[in-house]
This record gives sequence, C-alpha cells and structure tokens, in this order.
Amino acid sequence: MPQRLRPGTRATLQIRQLLPGEFAWIITLLDPDTGNVRSTNYSERRYASQDEASAAGKAAVVAFLGSNGPNGVDGKPSKS
Repeated sequence: MPQRLRPGTRATLQIRQLLPGEFAWIITLLDPDTGNVRSTNYSERRYASQDEASAAGKAAVVAFLGSNGPNGVDGKPSKS
C-alpha cells in the first residue's frame, strides 16, 4: 500500500538523454522536513525527443501526485 505524501513534499523532474534520440524522465520526491530524497521514479518508456519526454514526465508528476488522494502534496485539491 503506498504511503501518503506529507504536506510540503517537493517533486523534481529531470529529463536525461540515454542515447542519441532516446530520452527518459526521472521524478525525485524530497522529504519536506529533512530535504532528503524520499523516492525516485524512472520512466520505463524511452522517448524520441526531449520535448516528448518532458511532456510525459510532467503528466507522470501530475498523475503521481493526484493518486495521493483528493488533496495534492500541498494539501490543496488536485487539479484535473
């Protein structure tokens, strides 16, 4: 069962080029109290462009934070 994220948890999104024409996203969640990494999530899929990976990564962040319940990480209702 996934743990709920605490208010103030921050998410960072990075796009990495693995090979020419192959990109992936990485989402890192930072603990609000310590600033330490709480978890890191990697895309399994590879994307043909940096823009495509960025758009998919942004959608993954929204989906991940949205799956945290009716309220987002900051305690405000998630936007659909």
